[in-house]
Formats: sequence, structure tokens, C-alpha cells
Amino acid sequence: MNKRHFKTFPIILITLIVVMIAPSLLWIRRNEPLNLEVFAREVYNQEMSYQVTVLLLAGIVIGIVYVLTGKDGLAYLNLKKRDGQIRPEPWLGIKPKEGDSWINLGLNFAIVITLITAGVIYFQLVHGGRMSLDLYPGVLLVIVFALTNAFAEEIIFRFSFVAVVSKLGYSPYLAQGLAAAVFGVIHFFGTPSGIPGALMAAFLGWILAKSMIETKGFFWALSIHFLQDVVIFTAVFRN
Repeated sequence: MNKRHFKTFPIILITLIVVMIAPSLLWIRRNEPLNLEVFAREVYNQEMSYQVTVLLLAGIVIGIVYVLTGKDGLAYLNLKKRDGQIRPEPWLGIKPKEGDSWINLGLNFAIVITLITAGVIYFQLVHGGRMSLDLYPGVLLVIVFALTNAFAEEIIFRFSFVAVVSKLGYSPYLAQGLAAAVFGVIHFFGTPSGIPGALMAAFLGWILAKSMIETKGFFWALSIHFLQDVVIFTAVFRN
């Protein structure tokens, strides 16, 4: 193996790992290998079983990234780094003015992406149905599962690519492209689903990977994804 092949091997490896994990999430969702029975409502038990399993997978991914990148890769898990210079991407309408930073952009994306998600979820899951939620444990579980799901998916689908690609010095567009492609494809079969879900997930994958790279932290990726999942779980758990 020559030097060039050795340098690309970690990227190929982490891509294969994430690509294998992605369909396994669908299998876990449908087959419930843990089959936990904690709550009176089955939908809560199903989600609990899924979330525990996926958190274990996320832990494994963190371990693999550490082996491939060392402490440099784990630095992207920092939640205190919320600001950074924005790299212009005119094709997405990202044309930062002087003084703009991720503090502003992150907040704007958090609001816009959450509102768009709410619209898509309303028409896919809620439209025409009754909408209410148990105060306990429903509301509490929405918050807990939104946080665990956002964390696990950001680890698997964003942190993995960003940490490895950045460590090896390749273009950030490679990490963003991988994050967008895999996340988009898996959401064709997820929630939100179909072509709208896949396109929205691909866009989210690109933006959240970008946030990690440019802030060198996990804050905006986790926060924006968490707000999205609050909307999604609220709809999924509606009575």
C-alpha cells in the first residue's frame, strides 16, 4: 500500500462503516432487538428500544474515530465552540457579510429548518388527524428522545466524516458531501420520508457538517438536529 492509498484508507473505512450502519438503523427500527417494556404505551417502548441500541452504535463510532484520528478527532465533540468564520457557498444562498459568523447563521438555520420540518411533518403525519400529547411521560420523552436521537445521528452521520476527513487534510466538501449523501438516502425510508424527506435530510447533512467544520465544535449540529427531532417526535407520539 503506497502512501496515497494509506492516507485515503481511513476515509474509505469510515465511509463503509457508516454505509453499513445506515440500513441497520432501519432493521433495528422494525425488529426491536432489545424489545424493552418500560411504559404503558407501545410507541414509547419501541422508541426506547431503538434509542438505546443506536446510542450503543454511536459509542462504537466514537471509538473507531478515536482509533483513526486520536484526540484531534474527538475535539469536534466540543459543545462550547459555537462561533467561527463562515465559508461562502453562494449556490446555497450563503453569502456572509463582514462581521457575520456562526452565531448568527446557526440561529437563523435553527429557526428556518425547524419551521420547514414542521411543515413537512404536518402534511406527512398530522394533517387530518387529532393532535395531543400526554404531559407525562409524553412531553418528557419527546425531549429525551429528541436529544438522544440527535446526538447519535450526528455522531454516526456527521462527526464520523468530519473528524476523519479533517484529520487527513482533505477538502471540507468531501466530508459535507458524504454526510449529505448518506443521510439523504437513509431518510428516503425514514421520517420525514420519500423524496421531500431525502432532499431535506441531504441539505441538513451538508449544513450540519459545515457547522462542525467551521466552528470545530458540536453545538450547532446537535442543537439544530435536536429542534428538528422535537417536532418529529411530537408528531409521532401524538394521541
